[in-house]
Amino acid sequence: MKSTMNLDCPKFAWIILTCLGCLDLIRGFIHTFLLEYAAEFMMGLDLAVARDDQLLLLGTFGSSNYIIGCMLILIGLKARNIAPYVFLIIPVSYILGGQLISRVATSTARLGGVPMMTIYILVCIGTFVAILIWNQLNKKNG
Repeated sequence: MKSTMNLDCPKFAWIILTCLGCLDLIRGFIHTFLLEYAAEFMMGLDLAVARDDQLLLLGTFGSSNYIIGCMLILIGLKARNIAPYVFLIIPVSYILGGQLISRVATSTARLGGVPMMTIYILVCIGTFVAILIWNQLNKKNG
């Protein structure tokens, strides 16, 4: 017996996903074009130590933001059927990744992006829950 979770994607979900993709493009811009500003004033990194290594890592992360942003926009516009699952994958990935990283590293930096990323993750979780509720209501009504 094959059991799969098949969720329809309501309009609000793909719009939110597309907006998150745009936000990731902005994050990519900040992490690449405004790299030194982001490192010093947003992250609070001490660039007197391993400056180039820190900027390389932060900039590489910014490059991946461009990829993620474009993928989220493409999913929101062209592959809406998988959008509900993306809202589950994003917070699981960030939370699991954060837990794994915290096992080997503790930051002394300001990490100015954490409040925005907390909201980003909560939006993903909230949207996934809203999709589940929307699908349940549609199943009962239809």
